Amino acid sequence: MKNFISTLCLALTAVLALNAQSYSGNIVLVRNGQTYNQNVTVTVSQGDNGLYNFDLQVPLFGTMKMNDVPANETNGITVYSAVRDVATNFGSMRTTLFARVTNGMMAADVAIPAQNTTMWFNTVGNYFQMPNSDLEDWNSSYTNEPNRWHGFKSAGGTFAGTSANIASLGSSNDVRPGATGHSAVLTAGSFLTVVANGTMTNGKLMAGSYDANSPLNHAEMDKANGTNDFYMPLYAKPDKFSVWMKYTQGTTNASNKASVSVKTFDGNYYQEPVDKTYTNVSGSIVGGAIAACDWTHFTFDFDYNSYAANNAETKAIFVTFSTNGNPGSGSKNDAVYVDDMELIYLGNMTDLRYQGVTIEGWDPDVKEYNMEMASEPVLDDFTATIEGVSAVLTKSMEQNADGSYRIAISVVSADLQNASCYVINATVPTVKKGDVNNDGEVSIGDVTALIDYLLNGNVEGINPQAADVDDNNDISISDVTVLIDMLLGSN
Repeated sequence: MKNFISTLCLALTAVLALNAQSYSGNIVLVRNGQTYNQNVTVTVSQGDNGLYNFDLQVPLFGTMKMNDVPANETNGITVYSAVRDVATNFGSMRTTLFARVTNGMMAADVAIPAQNTTMWFNTVGNYFQMPNSDLEDWNSSYTNEPNRWHGFKSAGGTFAGTSANIASLGSSNDVRPGATGHSAVLTAGSFLTVVANGTMTNGKLMAGSYDANSPLNHAEMDKANGTNDFYMPLYAKPDKFSVWMKYTQGTTNASNKASVSVKTFDGNYYQEPVDKTYTNVSGSIVGGAIAACDWTHFTFDFDYNSYAANNAETKAIFVTFSTNGNPGSGSKNDAVYVDDMELIYLGNMTDLRYQGVTIEGWDPDVKEYNMEMASEPVLDDFTATIEGVSAVLTKSMEQNADGSYRIAISVVSADLQNASCYVINATVPTVKKGDVNNDGEVSIGDVTALIDYLLNGNVEGINPQAADVDDNNDISISDVTVLIDMLLGSN
């Protein structure tokens, strides 16, 4: 029987690095309810057999080495999954590893059930989040705006200076429930009879006209300006945008709504309010009109389907908050408080199937299943339904020493933070050649059953693999001859 995993790993050598790779980050270890934190380095190297070796220095457990770990690479994410007996300071321990890597970053789960121990290792940090999304880092020396977020003090345009004295963006100690530190507050002002909306954006504000509805007044972003304070790159498509907001009105009016707009686009010039039809947008949050409220946690879904015809890449994210969704509307002293933004990347499996049929007993919270199969399992026979626009499904298989199989089906979110690995322990019953009637022995009854099958097509109780006695992938009279020879001891 072929060694599937060796074939798989040889195929992967074109895309997986052969040299050792080290990942430095923080490991959180929980043992018997007690938590330990430590900066560690995980080293991954590829052996001559195409499999991978992990070397990890773990708090309490010492140096742990897990060898011959299979890997699978899909859409830029490499997943490693294995169960091994690993030497530790407490002796040899059965250890489970589930690691994923992308763009030189790793997240990994390690479990030692016998020691009631779980570990989480992570080097991703805030790579897939927006800089200063908690609004705790402020530029007090220049604009007094949150770093990477902007109001009119950093605006361009002919009337930037005037706008900065009317609508304001500043820091507030009024924060969401359960938090400390600062929030951002954007406040509307007025000039003569015109309301100037309070605005905050991660792009650049432009104040080019006294006419509130002029397209010269807008927020913009363009990668041509370089990766700077007014441009925010994005590395994968998020599924949701969450933010805490509070909205108070200077003059109560139930029809007035504050707004948050979030667009993903290809990084080329884009502005809001728009002055034309832009075809470089790849996605947008659904909703964004906020009625007057105390601190509320909002979560918005991204819609990518409505922009599919643009065929635009997702390279940047453009966010704008305003005290009113309509330029020049609302009232003086309308105020929007913003705190703790987050991009959410899903990575969930909602159905796991074998040959098109949901696995018996399937439950997303159950991670391991046992299956008996008639023949050697094939990875393509396993399919799944997953949640997450950028999530990746990976599959790997290894054969154990006893002939059984360990099949790992994993779903991983784009930021590596949400991931699940489902393990199928598959056994294939040993086929006894010639035991055509499945009674556990080879006898004259098998000859009778085989002849009955050939003459009458009677397949009840027949084991086709056992009936193909001459191993030519066909059941014929020659199998009867070989079976009789077996019984007579001449074959």
